[in-house]
Amino acid sequence: MSSAIPCGWPARSSTPRTALRTWNACASFFALLPKTTASRSRGTQLDSSGFRNALGQFATGVTVVTTKSGSGDRIGLTANSFNSASLDPPMVLWSLRNDSLNFEVFANADHFAVNVLAADQVDVSRRFSRDVEDRFAGLDCMEGIGGAPVIAGCAATFQCRNVHRYSGGDHAIFVGEVLQFEVHDRTPLVFHRGDYTVTMPRPADGPDGSEIAGGYVDDFLLPLLARAYRLFGLPFYEHLTEQKIPRDEWRVLATLSDQSCTRDELAWIIRMPDEILDKTLRALFDQEMIAKAEPRVKGGLPRLVCTQRGSRQVVKLLAVAKAREADVLADFPELEQQDFKQMLRSMIARLAGSERPR
Repeated sequence: MSSAIPCGWPARSSTPRTALRTWNACASFFALLPKTTASRSRGTQLDSSGFRNALGQFATGVTVVTTKSGSGDRIGLTANSFNSASLDPPMVLWSLRNDSLNFEVFANADHFAVNVLAADQVDVSRRFSRDVEDRFAGLDCMEGIGGAPVIAGCAATFQCRNVHRYSGGDHAIFVGEVLQFEVHDRTPLVFHRGDYTVTMPRPADGPDGSEIAGGYVDDFLLPLLARAYRLFGLPFYEHLTEQKIPRDEWRVLATLSDQSCTRDELAWIIRMPDEILDKTLRALFDQEMIAKAEPRVKGGLPRLVCTQRGSRQVVKLLAVAKAREADVLADFPELEQQDFKQMLRSMIARLAGSERPR
């Protein structure tokens, strides 16, 4: 069961003499501060909305703290105030509003569990922050130490003994001794500026110091995209060279394997100079890799399509390209891969939307 200890008082292990020295040291420190500092703090009314916005600049993880009530009910709520308190012994802390309906349950609980949510658990976070009859209904979880529910699919979980409770203004700070923890290879959910987000790695250096530019180049999108394109595509284009397949032919085949389009539409999609495009199309027609199809509307321009032979060529090359992609993205979580691709799609659509031929 937790014990209420005034916030700021020395730890239990302190002797009366140690506590007195600590108290005197604190008093001496504050006595040295200018008198106007304290009076100005007391006389100034902070803007509560601005204060919340300022706190929102600090990105936090999102947790669901759970316990079991004295009557056997499973209790849980969303909290982003979780933090580490000590490594030896291992301790964590989190805070709860004094007027919370679940305050007394957690105050009297012997154990609680902190479930660090993964990036794909936004719905779980929202469920435990809303007033619903049974927040655990249909949720995959197991009974942990002391009956505290442990939610499946989390980035990490900490099962704790409830050891201390401190007063902190309109909140109480709960401190738990970690009895057991688990870590999973999942991207954690993050809360920043009032919304959910995910973490993204920001490497400072390359493995051998190469290809890491300084100055504006390392913070300007165009050279970043150019370097990424070159490094990403180099092994694949070497394979094309070995197979005696020109890059331009691959670009046309890959585009037509997804969709049929007119010659002008194709030119807009792959942004290839007319002379090179026409030469490439003639070569592909000669190899029976592409063919012409009926126009979409009567009197319209004929469409270009992949033949079966062309489609087989694309499938073989696509397998090589996808293997290269899997190798490059292997160290990035699946959710970050999807977000990255979607961001590129959105950027392309935004930049090209007004230019698309009618």
